[in-house]
Amino acid sequence: MKDAVLAVDLGGTNIRMAAVADDGAILHLTRRPTPKNVTPDELISLTGEMADECAAHISADDRLVGIAFAAPAPAAKDFDGVLTQLPNLPSVSGMNLRTALEQRFSFPVTIENDANAAAIGENWLGASKGVDTSIIVTLGTGIGGGIIINGEPHRGKDGTAGEIGHFCVVPDGHPCGCGSHGCVEQYASATAILRMARESGLDAATSRDVYDAFQNGDERAIQVFSQMGTYLGIVLAGLVNTLNPDMIVISGGVAAAWDAFIEPLKNEVHRRAFEAPAKSVKIVRTHLDDNAGILGAARSAFINAGTTVG
Repeated sequence: MKDAVLAVDLGGTNIRMAAVADDGAILHLTRRPTPKNVTPDELISLTGEMADECAAHISADDRLVGIAFAAPAPAAKDFDGVLTQLPNLPSVSGMNLRTALEQRFSFPVTIENDANAAAIGENWLGASKGVDTSIIVTLGTGIGGGIIINGEPHRGKDGTAGEIGHFCVVPDGHPCGCGSHGCVEQYASATAILRMARESGLDAATSRDVYDAFQNGDERAIQVFSQMGTYLGIVLAGLVNTLNPDMIVISGGVAAAWDAFIEPLKNEVHRRAFEAPAKSVKIVRTHLDDNAGILGAARSAFINAGTTVG
C-alpha cells in the first residue's frame, strides 16, 4: 500500500490539481480556468469537483492521506488558514481556506504559500535537488519567491518571507496590487510584459504574443524583455549579496521565454552583486515546470501525515 495526496496549485489564471503518490509520481492531473472574481464558495465547489476526478485515479489499494493547497498568500508554519494579501485574487481575501476544506473533505488539510511550495518541489525532485540553499522565482501572472536554507523552507515569522515580487525597482513607479509602487512584479511578470509591450506600441493579446514578436526580431519586444531581465537581475543581485545562495531557479509560465531575458538578467547580477557569490551562484531554469508547486505542496502534506518521503 502506498500513500497519496491531492495537491492543488491556485493561480490567478488556472487552478490545477493532481493526485500524487509518495514517491512524487503524478497519478492524474487536471486543470480549470480560475473564474473571474471567484468567490470562496465557487473555489471550494471547483476544488471538490476536481478532487473527485483525481481521487478516481488513486488505486483502491492505496491510502489517501490528505489534501494540500498551494495558495498565493502568506502561510506561516502555524497558519490559521485565513487568506490575506492576494493582489491577483482579491475576491477570496479573508476566506478561511483551512476551515472550508476541512468541512468539504474528511482528511487532513495542508496549506503552503505557492512560491514556497514551488521551492520545496524543486528541492525535492527538481533543479535544486540536494542543494542546501536555493531561491526560486516564479514568473506568472505575478511574481512569487521561495527560499530554502539548509534544506528547509524559510517562511518567516508571518509567512511573508520570499516575497520577491514586491522588491521595489522603480521608486514611485507603476502601481502594484500590493498597494505599493514600482515593484518588480510590475516590470517582470507576464502581466507586466504585456503592459510594457502595449505601451511600446506592440499589438499583443498575451505575453506569449510578445515572446513570438521577440523571436521574429521585433525591436519593441526585444527591448521589453531586456528591460524585464534587467529589473529582475537587480533584485536577484541583492538576494545574491544577502543570502549567498547555491542556486536560483526560475520557474513559471514566463520561464518559457528564457532566451529573451536571461542574458540581461545575468549581466545585471554580475554587474551589481559581489564577485564571489555572483560567480558561484547557478541561475537555472525549472526542471519541474508548472508541477513544482503541486509537488512541493504534496511533499508538505506527506510530512504532515507522517509519510516518509525522500
